[in-house]
Amino acid sequence: MKIKHLVMALTALCICFSAQAQETKSEKFHAFADKYLKLSGYLQGGFEWSENTDPESTFYLKRARVSLSGNAAEEKIDYRLQVDMAGSPKICDLYVRYKPLSELSMQIGQFKVPFAIENELCGPTTFEFIEYSYITTYFSRNNAAYDGIAATGRDIGFQLFGGFIEQEGYNIINYNLAVFNGAGINKKDNNASKDVVARLMIKPVKGLSLSGSYMYAETNYDEAVYMKSPRWSVGAWYDSRHWVARAEYAEAAFGNNKASSLYALAGYHFEKPWSVVARYEFIKDDANFLNEERITLGGVYKPFKFLRLQLNATYITNHAPTAKVKTPLGANLLVTAIF
Repeated sequence: MKIKHLVMALTALCICFSAQAQETKSEKFHAFADKYLKLSGYLQGGFEWSENTDPESTFYLKRARVSLSGNAAEEKIDYRLQVDMAGSPKICDLYVRYKPLSELSMQIGQFKVPFAIENELCGPTTFEFIEYSYITTYFSRNNAAYDGIAATGRDIGFQLFGGFIEQEGYNIINYNLAVFNGAGINKKDNNASKDVVARLMIKPVKGLSLSGSYMYAETNYDEAVYMKSPRWSVGAWYDSRHWVARAEYAEAAFGNNKASSLYALAGYHFEKPWSVVARYEFIKDDANFLNEERITLGGVYKPFKFLRLQLNATYITNHAPTAKVKTPLGANLLVTAIF
């Protein structure tokens, strides 16, 4: 009996040690994954109605993105791979950043172009509206209407970035200086020139940012028409616990066609989970290709960390001579699921 009891005790001890070893391995794996293999993403889809020659309504899938990211070398190195599965699958982000100093960091790969404010600094899961401003859409490589490049605001290149004079968790002076192919995402360059983008952002007090940016680009439109397309923007952004206000003006030259755009928005964040926002904007160009004013009223409801609902109502006045509908109304409901 004593031997039997001894064997049973040893067996129980071995099982205990084995369970502890497995638990330790599991903890190490989870710690490794949290640091080097963080998986995240979001799905966005909704319903849109617009007044046109004939009223149009449709359900749609806007974005379906999965991201893999991680940090190394005491968070001085990080990476990101983001793929969008909506429509034709494509790689959106694929980059590595090295941050040896807060004043000087570098990034190489495919990433957001740091032109103007919204394109890089306002992500789709936190942006106040469903549709980005005209400046972000047409001047920051999100729409091909002017220069033939629709690249989700991204390109392949290299940038230096950083900040100076740290105060209460933010830097007063912040900069980006980047060089890109200028051909869009997942593409080699198609000419001998490179796009150069520079942005300076000053934060004199907490919550307030003053921004100025410049982009020089030479583009082969549809691989046939060559054009120079420099552009610049100036703007201001105030964001606090309850209030948000942002305004920006930009001009661009696409060959001989000069375009300009402005937006101004304001919003109020109630105690979670409600927000309301309003925006006025216009875009126009010498060729009268686009000549619109748009007013957008919106509401954001976020009942849970992983769920966000947005409702926007729009009123567009189209001044272009060829416009079939001068004042179309629109409504858009977007649901975002975050994981």
